[in-house]
Amino acid sequence: MKEFLENHSGLQNGLALVYRFLGGTRKKIKGSRNQVRLQGSFLKKCKIEIYGEDNVVELGERCVFQGCHIYIRGNHNHVRIGKECRCAKLEIWVEDDENQVVIGHNTRVTGQTHLAVTEGKELVIGKQCLLASEIVIRTGDSHSILTQDGKRCNYAGDIVVGDHVWIGQGVYILKGVSVGRDAVIGTGAVVTKPVPEGTVAAGNPAKVVKELITWDSERIL
Repeated sequence: MKEFLENHSGLQNGLALVYRFLGGTRKKIKGSRNQVRLQGSFLKKCKIEIYGEDNVVELGERCVFQGCHIYIRGNHNHVRIGKECRCAKLEIWVEDDENQVVIGHNTRVTGQTHLAVTEGKELVIGKQCLLASEIVIRTGDSHSILTQDGKRCNYAGDIVVGDHVWIGQGVYILKGVSVGRDAVIGTGAVVTKPVPEGTVAAGNPAKVVKELITWDSERIL
């Protein structure tokens, strides 16, 4: 079926359009020069909201989204999701201007996951990643923390998750963090510092507990 749809893009786009209509997907867009490009993606019970100017949301071919919500308030923001991603109950929340959210192709989100991007920052999740449920990834704190002389001390920071990363249930990844390719983040970890590639990190705050590893979504006996 996948190969058939790849060779018949017109049919694929038509089926996707019908699926979105019957599946109750809604769009609410206020402002000018905003674009939503769904390119043969299959959405069910999803919501896309945009308030601002010159924002772009684009989903790659054959993405399957169920119960997801994309919210943008600001200008010149870009949400780009690669082809063949499968996401359930993913919430992408973008505020302020010049933010970017990128999810690489063939990444899976299996349950409630919240991505929050503010202050013109970038949140990147690589290709072929696997995210469990109850995950929170935030480039900022949403509110200000001030020193005694009134200066803010908690500015936002970019987050980059490499290719082929497995993020366990209940993980929090906070501002300014990078996670290397092939890494595994254990259940309930709170990640506040970089995680090297090919390692397992766990705990609060997360620390490397195993090195020189990779992982496979198949259960190998």
